[in-house]
Amino acid sequence: MVSKTFVGLVTAGVIALGLSSAAMADAKAAIEARQACMKANGGMMKVMVPIIKGQKAYDKAAIDASIAHAQKACGGWADWWGADTMPGTPAGTAAKTEAKAEIWSDSAGFAAAGKAYVTAEAAVLASTDEASFKAAFPALGKACGACHEKFRQSEN
Repeated sequence: MVSKTFVGLVTAGVIALGLSSAAMADAKAAIEARQACMKANGGMMKVMVPIIKGQKAYDKAAIDASIAHAQKACGGWADWWGADTMPGTPAGTAAKTEAKAEIWSDSAGFAAAGKAYVTAEAAVLASTDEASFKAAFPALGKACGACHEKFRQSEN
């Protein structure tokens, strides 16, 4: 005869396993969402960099559309950085992440980098002509680069 205690322990273990699997799935989804955000930001840069380099004509509509697409893709940003998404965690292994541990050990620096990006992006969005776009864009490029330099590891 199986004891009620044993059945209770097995049931609790199965529930805990299910909860940890769900938590890992949530963490993996968070990693994948931030990767989609970064991909959208890369797409935004593919619109803007050729304009800055003089390879394409200034196109405010294309710039605004690329920013809108990136903003939509990045809408849940604040929720995607739980400790369970760090490199080396089960989720960080299951969904390969290029995030550096410094995101969590220097959260104030990471927040400041995010604020610099949002401020620079807003300035580009507020630009009204080619001259104001070209004046605003360097800060956006600098914000992207600075964050990647400090908080992103190279893909191996």
